[in-house]
Amino acid sequence: MAPPDSPPTVTPTATRPASTIPPVNGSSKASRPKDKSLPELGRELVDLTVTYAKQETIEPLKALGPRVGLGVLGSALASVGLVFVLVGVLRLVQVEARLRGLWSFLPYLVAVAVAGGVAGLALKQISSKR
Repeated sequence: MAPPDSPPTVTPTATRPASTIPPVNGSSKASRPKDKSLPELGRELVDLTVTYAKQETIEPLKALGPRVGLGVLGSALASVGLVFVLVGVLRLVQVEARLRGLWSFLPYLVAVAVAGGVAGLALKQISSKR
């Protein structure tokens, strides 16, 4: 047994077995990749780039497909409905106002004003969500 005043013994690094020394920055021979030629590295780069592009662009677009389709269908139906409403407003003003001669343009002006109001409301809603 060593006396209590003596320093602990330290084994120098040079005498330690090589298997207990950890590799520096992953430089052990077992983890080093096999050297590749330049054309192989180029092909690998192209393959990785194509795979990444598909993963980040095409697959998300495929997932959005049904939603975009429903959005297009909804906007088409809303547009057709708006045309029917505008024609109804036009006919209502034509029949009820009974304008003849010089003032016959007024029902069309009212229909255009209603269409402008609807477009203004739509633009206001779009800009308020930003």
